[in-house]
Amino acid sequence: MWRYISGTNWLLILGLIFGSAGLAILGDILGLKYGKKRISLFGLRPKYTSRIITALTGAIIAVGILGIMSAFSQDVRTALFGMKYIQQQIYDLQLQLIQSREIEEKSRISLDLTGFELNSLKNNKLILEQEKNDLETNLKFMREESEQLKQDLKSMRSQVIALNANVLLAQTNFDPGMTREQIIYKFDDLKQQVRLNILARISQLTFTRLRDIPVEFESEQNLINIIANSENRYYVRALSDENYTYGENMHVKIKWNYGISNIIYNEGDAIYRKFFKNDINAEETLHIFLRGLKTQAIADGILPEPSTNNVGTMDGEEFFSSVEMLSEIDSPVIINAIASRDIYTEGPIEIYILFED
Repeated sequence: MWRYISGTNWLLILGLIFGSAGLAILGDILGLKYGKKRISLFGLRPKYTSRIITALTGAIIAVGILGIMSAFSQDVRTALFGMKYIQQQIYDLQLQLIQSREIEEKSRISLDLTGFELNSLKNNKLILEQEKNDLETNLKFMREESEQLKQDLKSMRSQVIALNANVLLAQTNFDPGMTREQIIYKFDDLKQQVRLNILARISQLTFTRLRDIPVEFESEQNLINIIANSENRYYVRALSDENYTYGENMHVKIKWNYGISNIIYNEGDAIYRKFFKNDINAEETLHIFLRGLKTQAIADGILPEPSTNNVGTMDGEEFFSSVEMLSEIDSPVIINAIASRDIYTEGPIEIYILFED
């Protein structure tokens, strides 16, 4: 209460009170004076003239009060001349307040959603961390298993027979009339084929990519002399000397197998032919025919490979093409094995199949 009393402009209030009282007295005196003199304004009766003077005095008082208050108070000036502007501002502020509340509500909803998403992300993070830990554990187990497998594989390799005895690793022939230099060059080429075939066989068996393995060859000097001084065609075969176990100290020895090479079949000869009723499936029929062909070729003087007793191989595409052709024949058939080139003692047999009604 004291704050309002002490903050009031008493000088202005007292000035207005005394000023209004003075003007009222002055107006009353003038009205009385002009009424007694019976002065008439605008042709009116004196009493009406007295009333007009009193009214003008009141109006002047009101105008004076307003003028004085306006001169000394910003709030009064604002109330008198800026009320509509203030009302518009109030309206705009209320509208902004409503919009602010709407934005606040949306923000609150968005914040709630963000909080929900944050919680979801935290849960996902925990799940991912758990999965990461599981994966790391599994990876650790897999590494341990991998190391164990490597050790087992190394142990298995150290026990596996990488190369059997009497495996035909390469072969070649020497025609009569060749010079010693030509014979030596051909032996060098034969040795290179042997090395490559040894690496290929052992790599395939042990699943190891090898670059080199020590290979020791039986001396070929005596064999070179025999071939150089002979008028016959000779074959020379490179055979593994014994069984070899894969290991760090693996050392392969090669022995030579040789002999006179005679022509056994001429190109175009029917090496083997057999009649079939064609009452079993085509693939089995062809397998039976090839087994009979091998027996016939060995009997005719073809040297089989010592380790497998095979006399040659047939291309897979040609084999299945022959099976397909045979499967289309419904009647009894004669199957012929025709030599596709001149075939000598050392082989291998190379043929094509011909079907005959």
